[in-house]
Amino acid sequence: MSKRRGEAVTAGRMMGGFEEGERVVLKIEPSVQKGRPHPRYQGRVGVVRGRRGRAYEVEITDGGKMKRIITLPEHLRKVGP
Repeated sequence: MSKRRGEAVTAGRMMGGFEEGERVVLKIEPSVQKGRPHPRYQGRVGVVRGRRGRAYEVEITDGGKMKRIITLPEHLRKVGP
């Protein structure tokens, strides 16, 4: 039985670099446990609304309601090219 090697968490991904109003995908990075969103939000697309220290506030819709998720940049990916 062999292990598959996953993506490493790079310094660039840890630093983030998201602008307010930018669309992002919530993608949980399993090697980083701190600051991760609840697994029910995996794969959701949202809009960055602000910062809280090193974390980002991401606004998503969940069943017709707007919710604000606070998560670290390791768990976010940019949408589109």
